[in-house]
Amino acid sequence: MTRYKLAIDTGGTFTDFCLMGENGEFHIAKEPSTPADPSRAVLAGIKNIVQKAGIDPGQIDFILHGTTVATNAILERKGARLALITTRGFRDIIYIGRQNRPHLYNFWAIKPPPLLPRHLVLEVNERVLADGTVQAALAEKEIQSVIVQVEESGVESVAICLLHSYINPVHEITLKNALKQHLPHLSVTISSEILPEFREYERTSTTVINALVKPLTDKYIRLLEKDLTTTGVKSELFIMQSNGGVLTAPQAREQSARIALSGPAGGVLAGVYLAGLTANKNLITADMGGTSMDICLIHNGKSRFTTEGSVGGYPLRLPMLDIHTIGAGGGSIAWVDSGGALRVGPQSAGSVPGPACYGLGGEEPTVTDANLLLGRLDPADLTGVKTLKPELAARAVGEKIGGPLGLTLEEASEGIIRVVNANMVRAMRLVSVQKGYDPRDFVLAPFGGACPLQAVELARDLGIPRIMVPPHPGVASAWGMLSADVRHDYSLTHIVNLTPAVCAEINGEFARLNEQGREDLAREGFAEPEMSFSRFLDIRYQGQSYELTLSIPGNSLIEADIQIIIRRFHRLHQQNYGYCREKAPVEIVTLRLTTAGALPKISPQLHTGAQEATALGTRQVYLSGAYHQVPVYARQQIGPGWRAAGPAVITQADTTTLLWPGDRVYCDRWGNILIETKVRQYED
Repeated sequence: MTRYKLAIDTGGTFTDFCLMGENGEFHIAKEPSTPADPSRAVLAGIKNIVQKAGIDPGQIDFILHGTTVATNAILERKGARLALITTRGFRDIIYIGRQNRPHLYNFWAIKPPPLLPRHLVLEVNERVLADGTVQAALAEKEIQSVIVQVEESGVESVAICLLHSYINPVHEITLKNALKQHLPHLSVTISSEILPEFREYERTSTTVINALVKPLTDKYIRLLEKDLTTTGVKSELFIMQSNGGVLTAPQAREQSARIALSGPAGGVLAGVYLAGLTANKNLITADMGGTSMDICLIHNGKSRFTTEGSVGGYPLRLPMLDIHTIGAGGGSIAWVDSGGALRVGPQSAGSVPGPACYGLGGEEPTVTDANLLLGRLDPADLTGVKTLKPELAARAVGEKIGGPLGLTLEEASEGIIRVVNANMVRAMRLVSVQKGYDPRDFVLAPFGGACPLQAVELARDLGIPRIMVPPHPGVASAWGMLSADVRHDYSLTHIVNLTPAVCAEINGEFARLNEQGREDLAREGFAEPEMSFSRFLDIRYQGQSYELTLSIPGNSLIEADIQIIIRRFHRLHQQNYGYCREKAPVEIVTLRLTTAGALPKISPQLHTGAQEATALGTRQVYLSGAYHQVPVYARQQIGPGWRAAGPAVITQADTTTLLWPGDRVYCDRWGNILIETKVRQYED
C-alpha cells in the first residue's frame, strides 16, 4: 500500500494542500481559508484532496502544517490575557524598549503598543549577577505573594523574565514550578527556556510573545489533532517552524513563538530545493498570495537566517529565516489618498469578502480585479476554485479609482499594477541591494497564486535576467514543506575575546549543547546517522551593540580557525555595512547550535508533457497601454524542451503566468518554466 505525505499551508486567502506518494505521485488542492476557524478549511481540504487522489486517509503517514494562528494573534494583539513577572526595579523594561525609532527620519513614528498593560507586570525581590552569582535569593514569601497576585489578576498565561536568568535560571524555574503547582490551569513561559540570551528587552519581548500566543496555539493544535482523527488520518501532526524546520505538535504548543512565520518558511524551502535541483543557486523567492508577499534571498543554495527578527514591530529574537513581508497580494486594496495619489495595500480584502470580482460582497478594487480587467487573468483561469465576475471588478475600479482620478478602466487597472509592483520591487531591494547583493546575479522564483502574473515586470525593474516558475507555484509553501527536517536551535550567551586561547573553552560549551541536542533528537526517534549538527558564533567588534553570525568550520574549533573566522567576519561586515576595522579587537557574544533530524525527502520527478504544445486559443491582454492578441497555453500540456516567445499566457489550476513581448520561455526536464527577460542561451 502506497504511503503519502501531506503538507498544509494556511494563508490569508487560501489554504493550500500538497499530497505526495512514496512513488512520486503528486496532487494539489486549494480551499478558501476560514479565518474565524482555520481548522475548517484544513479539514475540508483534506477530505477533498483524498477524494481527488482516490486514496484511503489511513495511507497518509505524515502531516505537516504551516499555520498563521500565532502570527495573527501577534499582529492583531488578540492572544491570551497575560501577566509578566520580572525582577524588582525592571518593571518598565517592556515599555522603555530601545531608543531606536521605527523609521530613522520620521520623528512622529509611533511604536506598537505594549502587549500587556502595566498593572499586569509583577515584580519580585531577587537578583542574579551577570556572572550567575545569586546576590539576593528568592524568598518563599515573595513566591507566595506573586502567586496571589497572579490568581487575583485572572490571567490565563504568565511570562517570567528575571535579570541574568540566561546564565542562572534557578529563580525562574522555582517560580514556574510554584505557579504550576498552585495554579495548574496556567500557561507559564520562562525566558531561560525560550531564549537563554543576554539583552533584557529582547528576551522579555520574546518571552511575552510566547506567553501571548501559547494558549491560543495550544487550543488550536489540540482541536486540530482531535478533528484529524475524524478524517481517518492516522499520522501525528507536525508543525512548521519559522526557521524552516519541523516541530512536533506538543513542542509547538509549548514554544509557540517558534511558529510565528510558519507559513512563509515553506516557500523559502521550496526555493532552496529548486536551487539544489537546478543549476540556479542564487534565487530571490517572491511568494505573493492573496494578502501578502514574502521575500527571501537564497545565495549559493542556502537561505539567509536572522536572530534579530520582529513580528508586528515586536522583537522576536528566535532563529528564523530572513523573510521580508509586505502587504502586497492579489487581494490588496487600491485606494486614493487625501492628496489624490493612487495607493495599493497594505489593507487586504482577504478571502471574505475577497476581491470585488469574487461576488461575495466585496466592493473595494484589488490587484486581482485589475488583472482581470486587463485580460491578464480570465474567469476560466480559476474554474473550480473561484467564479470571477468582471462586471463587479469594473464597477469597483471605475467608482473607486477611475472616476476620482479621471482614468479609463484600463488606465486605472494598469496604474494599480504599477503601484503594487513598485511596492514589491522596493521590498526586494531590501533583501538584496541593502544586504550587499546584486539582483542581476540572481534568478527570480515567483511563488503564490499571484506572483507569476507580476514576475516579468518585477524582474525587469530589478534587472534580473531570468525567472524560474516551478511546476506548482501557487502551492509552493506547502510543496516546500515536504523537504523539511526536524530542527532544534540552542543558544548560549558567552562573551569572550576571539583569540586562539579560547578554543578549548568554546569547544567545551559546544560539547554540552551537542549533548543536549543529541538527547532531544534521540528522544524523537532519530538514529545517530540521521542527526546533523551545525555550529555558529555571533561575533562583533568590541563596543558594538550588534553582531554577525558565522559558521564554525569542522566539528571543533582549533587555533588555526581563529584567523580564518576573523577574516570572514571583516569581509561580512564590509558587505553588510560598507566598512570594516581590521585592527579592532573582535569578540564572541553567543554560541549557537542547530541540530537536524533527517526526514524522508521529496523525490524529484522528471516532467512529462509535449515538447510542441499548441495554444488553446488567444485572449485580449492589455500591455503597455495597448491591447495585444495573446496565445494561451495550458501548463499541464507543456513538457521538457518546449519553447515559445512572448507575449503569452500560461494557465494552470493554481496560478497564471504572463509573458511580455520580447520574453523567451523554455521548459526544463523538471517541469520548471524558465523565462528569459533578455535574449540569451538556455541551459538545461
